[in-house]
Amino acid sequence: MTHPHENAAPGGNPSAAQNTIQSAEHRQANNSAPRGTVHPDGAKAPARRGRGKSEKSLALIAAARESAERVQPITVRGIAYKLFATGHVASMSRNEVARVSRLLTDAREQGIIPWAWLVDESRGAERVNTWSSPEEIISAAVQGYRRDYWADQPEWVEVWSEKGTVRGVLRPVLDALGVTFRVMHGFGSATAINDIAAETRRADKPLTIFYTGDWDPSGLFMSESDLPGRISRYGGSCRIERIALTAEDLPGLPSFEAATKARDPRHHWFTSRYDQRCFELDAMDPGVLRARVESAIKGLIDVNLWNRAVEVEAAEVESMRQFHAAWSNSRQDAKYSGWRP
Repeated sequence: MTHPHENAAPGGNPSAAQNTIQSAEHRQANNSAPRGTVHPDGAKAPARRGRGKSEKSLALIAAARESAERVQPITVRGIAYKLFATGHVASMSRNEVARVSRLLTDAREQGIIPWAWLVDESRGAERVNTWSSPEEIISAAVQGYRRDYWADQPEWVEVWSEKGTVRGVLRPVLDALGVTFRVMHGFGSATAINDIAAETRRADKPLTIFYTGDWDPSGLFMSESDLPGRISRYGGSCRIERIALTAEDLPGLPSFEAATKARDPRHHWFTSRYDQRCFELDAMDPGVLRARVESAIKGLIDVNLWNRAVEVEAAEVESMRQFHAAWSNSRQDAKYSGWRP
């Protein structure tokens, strides 16, 4: 299979994105504040670079910005795949991906690419929720209340993936539809799978899992054999539907030889059933992946029951707002009803 980068090469006149880059670098070059200078607002001046970037790096950043703007949110590796497909990077080697990551960091620090366009789920902080007052938590509860629209639906739906990085890519869809996302982190632990099996036994509705993963020995074995087999063996039941990557997604995507996975115990299982080439989920266009997941989820929704839940939620929120207003007023009345000289 011919790699996309073999027949494509970056070039042409600087795009609007490149002009943006050059303007940002010009501003940075003319910034006379010494490194580490503190401005009146308390922020430190950005460290100046000793020299400008090469035309090749500028072209890469411009192409990255164009791709990210079109399909964001997207991962750094997802951007690297797009740059590989257009010939801006020679391969998906560790060194090349690291170079892309460094340039994307520079581009975000310089304001060329918005931080929100790129997602990284591997370094999120875990915080304990705290509140400054009872009123604050009540106000937050009113504003953040969301009814479980799935409570009355005929099916229980989740999205699973072997990769945590895809969570940020899918978050807009998962948040909008209130769907649980599970990261299996390779082959899920026995404890985690047993817990899920137990959960399906207690549930009053069937579980449908939409699975996204790599097209390689381990990635396919997880969704086609390992997970269904273990859930069944632990006394659970579910339907697992692999929605990405599928065979229909592969044409045109960058790939690599299955021989590079020869040490994977599932290598023979994969090559005897599927292909001699492997593909990563990160190579799939994020917009296409989000649309795929959204369509699959909506295909299982009973629209009438969903709309009814939305109406009930609106009534419940209004009731909570009235309670909060009455509670706040009573606190104010109590504050000023004490003894006065």
